[in-house]
Amino acid sequence: MKITVSGPTQSGKSSFIKFFDEKALNVEAKARDNKYYTVGMDLGSVKLNGFDVFLFGTPGLLRFNVMRDVVVRGADGLIFIFDAAHPEKDEDAIIILNSLRKALGPDTPIVYLANKQDVAGARHVEVVRSQNYLREDAVIFPTNTLTGENLEEALKYLVNRIYDHYSSLITVLRSYETNIEGLQDKLNKNPMEMRDLLNNLEIKRFIEVDRINRTYKVKQGLKLLI
Repeated sequence: MKITVSGPTQSGKSSFIKFFDEKALNVEAKARDNKYYTVGMDLGSVKLNGFDVFLFGTPGLLRFNVMRDVVVRGADGLIFIFDAAHPEKDEDAIIILNSLRKALGPDTPIVYLANKQDVAGARHVEVVRSQNYLREDAVIFPTNTLTGENLEEALKYLVNRIYDHYSSLITVLRSYETNIEGLQDKLNKNPMEMRDLLNNLEIKRFIEVDRINRTYKVKQGLKLLI
């Protein structure tokens, strides 16, 4: 499962990923202000219910829009981080968010974080929602990526949303594990479309494919998180 972590610069993206994976990779560079900025991407992973979740962080500087488009491609969900302590970053945040929404499509689950709640004057989640015109049903967690406040809760919530998004397909997949031809007929796909679907699900670690016997197995970790 691929989850993209995005937001404006210095909002807590790398810290979010490192909270779950201390060995996460980060492609960064030192700027003239002596701060380090992600210029490529972050990459970390975490196991939930024995299931691999891969976290891909995007650059926060606006000029790295091409890299963001590459990183977000194929994501199953999005963690988007607002800097609750610095409202001046909201304009860049919305530009990035709108770009990602366009790349991901309207049905991709998104969970928002109002980060840096430890900073004096940090905005409440409802203020972040109102000032950025987020939908009333948008889920926003008040977080602190330095202490870990609500990070696990936010990630588990998103993973469950992704599971719900795929649940009907997963139910069908479990019924045809030894009958790929039957699955192809059920989903009304041609052989090339079927191959691409199974390859994509295997890359996401939703299934394990046995190419010799022309079967597959849905991974047992695919269930709601408690």
